[in-house]
Amino acid sequence: MAEPVRGGKLKRFFKGAAVYLLIIVVTLALIDAALIATGLFPPKWVPGHAVLGWVSAFPTGEMREYPCTEYSTNSNYRYQRNEDALRTSQSARRLRSDTAGFRIGVGGDSQTDLCAPNEQVHFGVLESELRARGVPAVVFAYGAGKYSPLQAYLAVKQNLDAYHAGAIVLNIYTGNDVYDMLRLDDRPHFVKADTGYRIAPPIWYQEHPPDTRYRSRVLFALRTVARRSGIKNVAVRLRYLRDVAAEQDQGLGTVIGYMNDLRRSATRDVGYPAAFSAQMLNQQLFFHHFPGSREESLRRVRVLLEMVRRENPGRLLVLSALPSYQLVQEQPVDSALLRVIARLPLTYEGGVREEQGLYQELSGMAAQTGWVFVDNLTPLRAHAGTERLYNNFDYHLLPAASAIIGRAQAEAIAAAISCQVSEARPARRGQRPPPRSGCP
Repeated sequence: MAEPVRGGKLKRFFKGAAVYLLIIVVTLALIDAALIATGLFPPKWVPGHAVLGWVSAFPTGEMREYPCTEYSTNSNYRYQRNEDALRTSQSARRLRSDTAGFRIGVGGDSQTDLCAPNEQVHFGVLESELRARGVPAVVFAYGAGKYSPLQAYLAVKQNLDAYHAGAIVLNIYTGNDVYDMLRLDDRPHFVKADTGYRIAPPIWYQEHPPDTRYRSRVLFALRTVARRSGIKNVAVRLRYLRDVAAEQDQGLGTVIGYMNDLRRSATRDVGYPAAFSAQMLNQQLFFHHFPGSREESLRRVRVLLEMVRRENPGRLLVLSALPSYQLVQEQPVDSALLRVIARLPLTYEGGVREEQGLYQELSGMAAQTGWVFVDNLTPLRAHAGTERLYNNFDYHLLPAASAIIGRAQAEAIAAAISCQVSEARPARRGQRPPPRSGCP
């Protein structure tokens, strides 16, 4: 008789739970209907960008100063953006109407959109260094956290013609940007097509699609909870990783192993717990668990460089490789990084070799596709000062590193301009024209 009694209790439990659930659903529906009818508490959200996925700042129609905090030192700074949300001291009106000067558009991720006054970030140093060399440079920059190189280019591309740009500097951060070329979450991305690759629009995961309209307050609240709790992101990530694993004949175990290693890469020993995974280790872990993805990532970088070259036949193109804290090997190495690596299927030396290989691949691609390559790694490694190059909160570049990078970029661009001027100069009568040196 015990089994029927237990079965009856379970039946009454589920029946009671269903009744309570129905009461809750009906109550929420009535409350929702009342709020919609009265217009109270309308949902508020920031829609995603139809082309870029998201932006670090929206055009405002006026020059503005923006505040930021450098959390490693708790220092507060302010920097300028113009009417089009580009970081520059020049107004959009002047950049459109006045063609004087050599205009340079700079694109990148958070290692470009740094928290410092514009003149202390590498693109500001680039401008001042070029002017000191006699090049009347005007530099405008746009970067955003988590941007892929494709997003960085598309963001700065929007104003190249209007601002009469003569050059593009694409900052590719070798700590994570190569892997980012594979990501499709809320961002434009390359997909394979019959003739190669094409740009596909963002697939909306975390961001709100641009044409979304929310009326239900309850459903909006539930979506917000799912997004902020990370539940939705985990589900979407698992689905994406399952597809990647299937393409490489890997199983669910590989996906779970990668996700577990990503979890173990977080640490409370630094201000931002996910700093190491975000800035360098996630890319290493992804290529470790899905080795075929490295080649595909590099293939997409090459496709991007070739596409930009086709779209900008008369512009100077500059690929500036920004190395990570780990690749620069700033000494002494922070013990927090070494402790994290010790619990992962990685080594510090192996990570340096991996990123060094990507760095060299970018250098070769630049030469093959008509880009000027800026080697920032050599002067960063040669730094002998006492200032840190990267902060110890989230491992972004500090002004000391920006100064080195800006000078290296200025030297490469000034040399390229000089080369082009030399080749364009007609030979004097009776002299042979100088041999072509292959200026970019």
